[in-house]
Amino acid sequence: MNTSRSSGWTDSPVDDCVHIYSDGTCVVSLFCERADNIRMMNLIAVTAHETGVAILMLQVMTTHFHLIVSGEQAACARFRGSLARKLEIFIGLSGKKELLSKGLQINMDPIRTENELKNKIIYVYRNAIAAGFPLVPWKYEWGPGDILFIDHDVESKKGRLLSDFGTRQQHRMFHTKTRLPQHWRCNAEGMILPHCYLDWKRVEQLFRTVKAFLAFVHQKRDLEVALDAECARSTMTRIDESSLRKEAKQLAAHLFHRTALSKASFEERAALARKLWSDRRTYSLSVLSRVVLIDKTVLGQMLGVH
Repeated sequence: MNTSRSSGWTDSPVDDCVHIYSDGTCVVSLFCERADNIRMMNLIAVTAHETGVAILMLQVMTTHFHLIVSGEQAACARFRGSLARKLEIFIGLSGKKELLSKGLQINMDPIRTENELKNKIIYVYRNAIAAGFPLVPWKYEWGPGDILFIDHDVESKKGRLLSDFGTRQQHRMFHTKTRLPQHWRCNAEGMILPHCYLDWKRVEQLFRTVKAFLAFVHQKRDLEVALDAECARSTMTRIDESSLRKEAKQLAAHLFHRTALSKASFEERAALARKLWSDRRTYSLSVLSRVVLIDKTVLGQMLGVH
């Protein structure tokens, strides 16, 4: 337990939360179509229900995903294993096996304190912003949405009840024979709404006020970089310039609807550079400079590399 003697502030211990994330360096793109994202969002919700864990935060990106999960250690491990197996099946059935340059890797890191939990919840919440999504995080479609510090009575009535669908139809829609909570709701595209299964009550209680929550949303860049490094420590891999160009093009198309890097603005190319540099640090700054079309000196200053 970390304690500040001068302020009397105590960073309370946490023993039931983990950060689960996939290695985005093993794919060029994975969740790039709407159907892929909907399938993955539902996969997370269904697997959490099956294994008895709670999801505190989630973000599904083009090449990877991040989750903050709460539950007993054994249950979290079952969730991670089950999600990995289902994702492997999904990749195979969708014909995307060729996108895997190595076996799919899903990491699980324990969260030790309340402050670490807050920081990692916000890190996951902001992940799309760090990757260059141009709007506020609650507008990103493949995350929690706008479900924190809102009118939950209104939010809980959105969508259509699962009980409106027959048993066989639910099996087809959600790819499970497990009976899901019939009070859950889904949208017109068949995606289970995050408000149904995310433990937003705990998240709101953790931050206590919207003011404190927004303060964490505006966290310092150095903290975000440190968490990027933590996630990357076991997934470092070498990548050639051709592969990096292909990945950058995929990200530009997904995030900014650009068909070529040369058509992206400087701000968009800078966002891509930050994302690529945080994901993989085993290529040179010169290579990244050529890929994102930003002068090496300028790029080094942006990334804090000398």
